[in-house]
Amino acid sequence: MKYYDLLNSNKDEFQNQIEHLLQKHRVQPVGYGYIDCILMINNLDQFVSDLSSIGILISDVSWWCYVDPNQNLGCPHGMGGPTSDYYDGWFSELQNDMYDVDKEIEEPILDAYDKQLIARINELTTIRIREILKEPFRYTPTEYIEENKCVVPALWLLVPDDWKRTES
Repeated sequence: MKYYDLLNSNKDEFQNQIEHLLQKHRVQPVGYGYIDCILMINNLDQFVSDLSSIGILISDVSWWCYVDPNQNLGCPHGMGGPTSDYYDGWFSELQNDMYDVDKEIEEPILDAYDKQLIARINELTTIRIREILKEPFRYTPTEYIEENKCVVPALWLLVPDDWKRTES
């Protein structure tokens, strides 16, 4: 069965599971969809593992600065964003390049749903996130974010475009 066909055939179940995982791992989507699901790095591995266990693919990763009012990290970096639902601070979207899952790797899953392959691709995405975070993020043409201390990923979940959250 094709990826989107399977998701749509069990839409309510998948959405309920995703919503549960978002709350469990304190992940904050921006807006009403399932892109830019911002999470703290210490929640990354378990959240991705849980997404994989229900068969949801991560397609892209964007980058945000978590502005913690209790720490002076030179924040905010970025263009602004939402107040955190789970933490004292807020998020500011960075203009750094996104990480995109290779579309040649993604394409076979779209044609034939494969939960094991989804888990493997999501695991590789997690590894790539950690590799990217080892390199300093540029904030301006001459300034870098010190040790990327405030940088957090936002995962883009590959679900049908018409799936909307009831809360934002």
